[in-house]
Amino acid sequence: MRKEVILAVIIGVLLGGVILYGINIANNSTKNTTAEETEESNTKATPSPSKTNNQISIAIPLDNSVVTEAAISLKGTTKANSNIAIISESDDILTTSDESGAFEATINLINGENLITITVVDEKQATSSSSITVIRTATLPE
Repeated sequence: MRKEVILAVIIGVLLGGVILYGINIANNSTKNTTAEETEESNTKATPSPSKTNNQISIAIPLDNSVVTEAAISLKGTTKANSNIAIISESDDILTTSDESGAFEATINLINGENLITITVVDEKQATSSSSITVIRTATLPE
């Protein structure tokens, strides 16, 4: 009888050791993966927008305007003699601002929501962006 008890205790201790060793390996692999992911995320370059004094002011149309026309005139102001990229759902327009900083472009609209992004690049290659949404509908409620 003593042999069976001693054998059961030895098998129990070995089985417990194997289970604890497996848990320890699992915990260490999770910690190593997390440490590697943290290290990778810390070493990846994250883009940051350029700090600039360019101020974009969009006079027409107002943000979240609802219109029925297929095309609208976009008017605004920024720094003088800057390059301007206007990107919408259906158009990509490149233009420049005049001596006073004013710019104007005609934008074609699609039915529904139109996101219009205006990006200005000045002579020092600093950029600034602004976005507005214009909603085109077939008819306006009366």
